[in-house]
Amino acid sequence: MRRLIQRLVLLALAACSDNAGPATAPAVPTSQLHFVLQDPAAPPLAASSGSFLAKVGENRELRLFYQNGQEFMRFEVPSDGLWRKPDGSSFQPGEEILITVTIVDPARFVFDFEPTGLQFNPSDQARLKIYYYNADHDFNGDGTVDAEDARIESQLDIWRREPPDTVWFRLGAVNFESSEELNANIASFTDHAVAW
Repeated sequence: MRRLIQRLVLLALAACSDNAGPATAPAVPTSQLHFVLQDPAAPPLAASSGSFLAKVGENRELRLFYQNGQEFMRFEVPSDGLWRKPDGSSFQPGEEILITVTIVDPARFVFDFEPTGLQFNPSDQARLKIYYYNADHDFNGDGTVDAEDARIESQLDIWRREPPDTVWFRLGAVNFESSEELNANIASFTDHAVAW
């Protein structure tokens, strides 16, 4: 039941928002963005990157895990999600493309998605889920987990930037605080991060 409610909320958000980036959200320089950090006691990641073949006509996904088996990140491409190749040409039925997700820094929630320039169907975008239960919940770094950290948690979002640019744009992810999960639709490939 909880998953059904989460999906309904995500669909409602998708219907009300456009996370294409610069046209809809103010830019924030890297120097002003607060990146979420992994808790120093968090289990290590099982792998710092993963790849899969996304194929037109088939649902495909990639999951990255911690060494203890907890899920860290999930990236889903629906069967009709592939739209434009990095060269701008359209995908044809049955075509595949290799997708790679790399954790840029294992201490922070920052990801690089390749191939750069890949675009997803505006009517059925790819979906990114990031679980932050192993984050350092002292978000402001003052040595105490308190009400200010709870306020910051409610502001967590997934952000995107086009390298080598240094400005980031908020995606408007759905934050399921009870399960410590962020869900966002992804329009194209670039760098992504969990921050506030």
